[in-house]
Amino acid sequence: MTDKMKILDALMTADLSKAEWTKSEFSGGTGQDCLEVTRVEGLGYVLRHSILKDHMIPLTDSEYAAYCQGVQARQPGLVP
Repeated sequence: MTDKMKILDALMTADLSKAEWTKSEFSGGTGQDCLEVTRVEGLGYVLRHSILKDHMIPLTDSEYAAYCQGVQARQPGLVP
């Protein structure tokens, strides 16, 4: 198993029961169309949908940073 796979596996098995999830301030008022993110210290980030809370996406620090940079740069395909 590669180091990256070990990190992603650790993110998926981390205890997130006390995680502080953050939503975009632009998600709207319903709370049902939100992408939420939490930071797992020393590992990276985990994304989830506000309704499908069991469906999580682990991202290393560098993957999350690259995604955010693409959104900030308005990269086609990442933003409408």
